[in-house]
Amino acid sequence: MNNFKKMVEADRDAIFLNFDEFGEVHDIEGRPAKAVIDEPMMGESAMAAIGLAECDIILYAKVEELPHIRMEGESLNVDGREFTVQSWREDYGMAEIHLAQQVSR
Repeated sequence: MNNFKKMVEADRDAIFLNFDEFGEVHDIEGRPAKAVIDEPMMGESAMAAIGLAECDIILYAKVEELPHIRMEGESLNVDGREFTVQSWREDYGMAEIHLAQQVSR
């Protein structure tokens, strides 16, 4: 592993997922995982205009603390709430997951 990848991996906990800054423990599919949850403020039309799928939350977490990768349309339980995966991207050991709230009728 090159030095840059090592630095990025170290920064996951030290900076981005740091409990004093952004990170919190969330229940992902019944397992605790240190994660950051972002709730986008943009509306559907604004997100579509820049090429993003509409989502309710964006979950950031270390890949190794998550269950297997989910495809678009599959479900993921976060903190006891069922979401539908809009997209799941992994880079340098971090996952960025766009999720839409499942609405029961």
